[in-house]
Amino acid sequence: MKTGSKIALGALVLAIGCTVLWFSQARAVDLPVNRTLFVATWVTAALLGVFSFFRGVNWYGGVAALGAIVIGGFLPFTVAISAQQVASDSIQVGDTMPHFTGPDDRGEIFDSADLRGHPVLIKFFRAHW
Repeated sequence: MKTGSKIALGALVLAIGCTVLWFSQARAVDLPVNRTLFVATWVTAALLGVFSFFRGVNWYGGVAALGAIVIGGFLPFTVAISAQQVASDSIQVGDTMPHFTGPDDRGEIFDSADLRGHPVLIKFFRAHW
């Protein structure tokens, strides 16, 4: 196995591992405020993918290198363009829910007043992109 192929496979494992951790934390709504470590890891994987071509790769090393470059380039880009900020007037736990209406999953109009007097948990979640 060529040295570049080994580097490429390591870069792909690094990129995939970082991505799996990112999405598992996103699913748990536990993404860190400072995402520098994730971005640095993805960029490192992409750079290792590029470097592996200079060291020489087999066909599977080339595929792994391209995978690491794509993952390591795309995900930091999505993080960079989608900064999320919490508004200063956001609703906090225990606050009274403001009145709103909107379509439900069947297309019928939902009115938040129908929930008055009942404890309610409403979770709005948007991933990093």
